[in-house]
Amino acid sequence: MADYAEREGISERRVRALIRDGKLSARLVGRQWLIDQASVHRPASSRPLSAQMGIGLIAALSGQSVPGMSAPQRRRLRIYLSELRGATDPDRVLSAWIPQRPPLQLSVAPSDLDDLGRDARITRTGFSDPRARVAAAGQLEVRVAEADLNDLQREYLLRPSDRPNVFVHVDDRASSAPVPLGLLLVDLAHHPGVRERSRVADLLKEMSP
Repeated sequence: MADYAEREGISERRVRALIRDGKLSARLVGRQWLIDQASVHRPASSRPLSAQMGIGLIAALSGQSVPGMSAPQRRRLRIYLSELRGATDPDRVLSAWIPQRPPLQLSVAPSDLDDLGRDARITRTGFSDPRARVAAAGQLEVRVAEADLNDLQREYLLRPSDRPNVFVHVDDRASSAPVPLGLLLVDLAHHPGVRERSRVADLLKEMSP
Protein backbone atom coordinates (compact mmCIF):
# COMPACT_ATOMS: atom_id res chain seq x y z
CA MET A 1 0.00 0.00 0.00
CA ALA A 2 2.78 2.43 0.90
CA ASP A 3 4.50 1.87 -2.45
CA TYR A 4 1.27 2.49 -4.33
CA ALA A 5 0.51 5.64 -2.33
CA GLU A 6 4.00 7.00 -3.07
CA ARG A 7 3.73 6.12 -6.75
CA GLU A 8 0.39 7.88 -7.12
CA GLY A 9 1.26 10.79 -4.83
CA ILE A 10 -1.66 10.23 -2.45
CA SER A 11 -1.89 9.31 1.23
CA GLU A 12 -2.24 5.75 2.52
CA ARG A 13 -5.51 6.83 4.12
CA ARG A 14 -6.78 7.82 0.68
CA VAL A 15 -5.67 4.45 -0.72
CA ARG A 16 -7.62 2.62 2.00
CA ALA A 17 -10.70 4.72 1.20
CA LEU A 18 -10.41 3.89 -2.52
CA ILE A 19 -10.14 0.18 -1.70
CA ARG A 20 -13.12 0.38 0.65
CA ASP A 21 -15.19 2.13 -2.03
CA GLY A 22 -14.26 -0.48 -4.62
CA LYS A 23 -12.33 2.00 -6.77
CA LEU A 24 -9.04 0.09 -6.50
CA SER A 25 -8.53 -3.60 -7.21
CA ALA A 26 -6.81 -5.07 -4.13
CA ARG A 27 -6.82 -8.12 -1.89
CA LEU A 28 -5.87 -8.54 1.74
CA VAL A 29 -3.07 -11.02 2.37
CA GLY A 30 -2.39 -11.38 6.08
CA ARG A 31 -2.29 -7.77 7.26
CA GLN A 32 -1.12 -6.33 3.94
CA TRP A 33 -3.20 -5.00 1.07
CA LEU A 34 -1.85 -6.14 -2.28
CA ILE A 35 -2.92 -3.68 -4.95
CA ASP A 36 -3.14 -4.39 -8.66
CA GLN A 37 -0.26 -2.26 -9.94
CA ALA A 38 -2.14 -1.66 -13.17
CA SER A 39 -4.69 0.33 -11.16
CA VAL A 40 -4.48 4.06 -11.67
CA HIS A 41 -6.02 6.58 -9.33
CA ARG A 42 -8.00 9.20 -11.24
CA PRO A 43 -9.56 12.22 -9.57
CA ALA A 44 -13.31 12.50 -9.59
CA SER A 45 -14.29 15.30 -11.96
CA SER A 46 -15.99 17.04 -9.03
CA ARG A 47 -13.06 16.78 -6.60
CA PRO A 48 -10.43 19.57 -6.42
CA LEU A 49 -6.80 18.69 -6.91
CA SER A 50 -4.31 19.41 -4.16
CA ALA A 51 -2.87 22.93 -4.22
CA GLN A 52 0.50 21.64 -5.44
CA MET A 53 -1.07 19.53 -8.19
CA GLY A 54 -3.26 22.44 -9.26
CA ILE A 55 -0.21 24.67 -9.59
CA GLY A 56 1.54 21.90 -11.50
CA LEU A 57 -1.39 21.47 -13.88
CA ILE A 58 -1.55 25.20 -14.64
CA ALA A 59 2.21 25.22 -15.29
CA ALA A 60 2.03 22.15 -17.52
CA LEU A 61 -0.86 23.62 -19.53
CA SER A 62 1.27 26.74 -19.94
CA GLY A 63 4.21 24.75 -21.32
CA GLN A 64 6.27 25.49 -18.22
CA SER A 65 8.41 23.17 -16.15
CA VAL A 66 7.11 22.04 -12.81
CA PRO A 67 9.98 22.18 -10.27
CA GLY A 68 9.85 20.31 -7.00
CA MET A 69 7.49 17.54 -8.09
CA SER A 70 8.36 13.93 -7.38
CA ALA A 71 8.41 11.32 -10.13
CA PRO A 72 5.05 9.85 -8.98
CA GLN A 73 3.50 13.32 -8.98
CA ARG A 74 4.78 13.97 -12.51
CA ARG A 75 3.22 10.69 -13.63
CA ARG A 76 -0.08 11.70 -12.08
CA LEU A 77 0.17 15.08 -13.76
CA ARG A 78 0.55 13.44 -17.17
CA ILE A 79 -2.54 11.34 -16.43
CA TYR A 80 -4.55 14.44 -15.52
CA LEU A 81 -3.44 16.24 -18.67
CA SER A 82 -4.47 13.27 -20.79
CA GLU A 83 -7.83 13.02 -19.03
CA LEU A 84 -8.48 16.75 -19.43
CA ARG A 85 -7.68 16.71 -23.14
CA GLY A 86 -9.92 13.69 -23.65
CA ALA A 87 -12.88 15.04 -21.67
CA THR A 88 -16.06 15.94 -23.53
CA ASP A 89 -16.51 18.90 -21.17
CA PRO A 90 -12.99 20.00 -20.15
CA ASP A 91 -14.27 23.32 -18.82
CA ARG A 92 -16.36 21.51 -16.19
CA VAL A 93 -13.50 19.21 -15.26
CA LEU A 94 -10.97 22.04 -15.02
CA SER A 95 -13.23 24.29 -12.96
CA ALA A 96 -13.87 21.42 -10.52
CA TRP A 97 -10.20 20.46 -10.28
CA ILE A 98 -9.00 24.04 -9.72
CA PRO A 99 -11.57 26.12 -7.79
CA GLN A 100 -11.18 29.87 -7.61
CA ARG A 101 -12.86 32.81 -5.95
CA PRO A 102 -15.31 34.69 -8.17
CA PRO A 103 -13.83 37.89 -9.60
CA LEU A 104 -14.77 41.22 -8.11
CA GLN A 105 -17.61 42.79 -10.08
CA LEU A 106 -16.86 46.48 -10.45
CA SER A 107 -17.97 49.40 -12.54
CA VAL A 108 -15.89 52.14 -14.15
CA ALA A 109 -16.98 55.07 -16.28
CA PRO A 110 -17.05 53.91 -19.93
CA SER A 111 -14.74 56.80 -20.84
CA ASP A 112 -12.09 55.38 -18.47
CA LEU A 113 -12.34 51.73 -19.56
CA ASP A 114 -9.67 51.96 -22.27
CA ASP A 115 -7.25 53.75 -19.94
CA LEU A 116 -7.77 51.05 -17.32
CA GLY A 117 -7.14 48.38 -19.93
CA ARG A 118 -3.78 49.97 -20.75
CA ASP A 119 -2.67 50.35 -17.13
CA ALA A 120 0.57 48.45 -16.48
CA ARG A 121 -0.76 47.18 -13.16
CA ILE A 122 -3.44 45.01 -14.76
CA THR A 123 -3.12 41.92 -16.93
CA ARG A 124 -5.93 40.95 -19.26
CA THR A 125 -7.41 37.48 -18.84
CA GLY A 126 -10.60 35.55 -19.60
CA PHE A 127 -12.67 37.09 -22.37
CA SER A 128 -10.30 40.10 -22.53
CA ASP A 129 -7.26 38.00 -23.44
CA PRO A 130 -6.76 38.02 -27.25
CA ARG A 131 -6.16 34.26 -27.21
CA ALA A 132 -9.74 33.72 -26.04
CA ARG A 133 -11.04 35.31 -29.26
CA VAL A 134 -14.23 36.39 -27.51
CA ALA A 135 -15.67 39.80 -28.34
CA ALA A 136 -16.83 41.62 -25.21
CA ALA A 137 -17.10 45.29 -26.11
CA GLY A 138 -17.49 47.63 -23.18
CA GLN A 139 -16.23 45.09 -20.62
CA LEU A 140 -12.87 44.10 -19.19
CA GLU A 141 -11.63 41.01 -17.33
CA VAL A 142 -8.27 41.37 -15.63
CA ARG A 143 -5.88 40.06 -13.00
CA VAL A 144 -4.51 42.49 -10.42
CA ALA A 145 -2.03 42.14 -7.56
CA GLU A 146 -3.71 42.66 -4.20
CA ALA A 147 -1.19 45.38 -3.37
CA ASP A 148 -2.36 47.44 -6.39
CA LEU A 149 -6.10 46.96 -5.99
CA ASN A 150 -6.89 49.85 -3.66
CA ASP A 151 -4.89 52.34 -5.73
CA LEU A 152 -6.63 51.24 -8.93
CA GLN A 153 -10.03 51.51 -7.31
CA ARG A 154 -9.26 55.00 -6.07
CA GLU A 155 -7.66 56.30 -9.28
CA TYR A 156 -10.34 54.96 -11.62
CA LEU A 157 -13.28 55.32 -9.21
CA LEU A 158 -13.98 51.60 -9.47
CA ARG A 159 -17.05 50.67 -7.48
CA PRO A 160 -18.89 47.39 -6.74
CA SER A 161 -21.87 47.11 -9.05
CA ASP A 162 -24.72 44.79 -9.95
CA ARG A 163 -24.16 45.92 -13.56
CA PRO A 164 -20.37 45.54 -13.74
CA ASN A 165 -18.15 46.25 -16.71
CA VAL A 166 -14.88 45.26 -15.00
CA PHE A 167 -14.20 41.79 -13.57
CA VAL A 168 -11.11 41.62 -11.36
CA HIS A 169 -9.28 38.47 -10.26
CA VAL A 170 -7.10 39.37 -7.27
CA ASP A 171 -3.69 37.66 -6.99
CA ASP A 172 -1.02 37.67 -4.29
CA ARG A 173 1.37 39.24 -6.79
CA ALA A 174 1.24 40.69 -10.28
CA SER A 175 0.75 38.17 -13.06
CA SER A 176 3.03 37.99 -16.06
CA ALA A 177 1.69 39.43 -19.29
CA PRO A 178 0.17 37.66 -21.03
CA VAL A 179 -1.18 35.46 -18.27
CA PRO A 180 0.06 31.85 -18.47
CA LEU A 181 -2.15 29.83 -20.79
CA GLY A 182 -3.12 27.43 -17.99
CA LEU A 183 -4.39 30.31 -15.88
CA LEU A 184 -6.34 31.70 -18.84
CA LEU A 185 -7.97 28.28 -19.28
CA VAL A 186 -8.97 28.21 -15.61
CA ASP A 187 -10.47 31.71 -15.83
CA LEU A 188 -12.44 30.77 -18.95
CA ALA A 189 -13.57 27.49 -17.37
CA HIS A 190 -15.11 29.37 -14.44
CA HIS A 191 -16.89 31.93 -16.60
CA PRO A 192 -20.71 31.86 -16.51
CA GLY A 193 -20.89 32.42 -20.27
CA VAL A 194 -21.16 29.41 -22.59
CA ARG A 195 -18.99 30.92 -25.32
CA GLU A 196 -16.17 31.59 -22.86
CA ARG A 197 -16.32 28.07 -21.41
CA SER A 198 -16.42 26.52 -24.89
CA ARG A 199 -13.07 28.13 -25.67
CA VAL A 200 -11.39 25.81 -23.15
CA ALA A 201 -11.92 22.81 -25.43
CA ASP A 202 -10.86 24.83 -28.49
CA LEU A 203 -7.63 26.02 -26.88
CA LEU A 204 -6.81 22.53 -25.61
CA LYS A 205 -7.16 21.18 -29.15
CA GLU A 206 -4.83 23.88 -30.44
CA MET A 207 -2.15 22.95 -27.90
CA SER A 208 0.60 20.50 -28.73
CA PRO A 209 0.00 17.14 -26.99
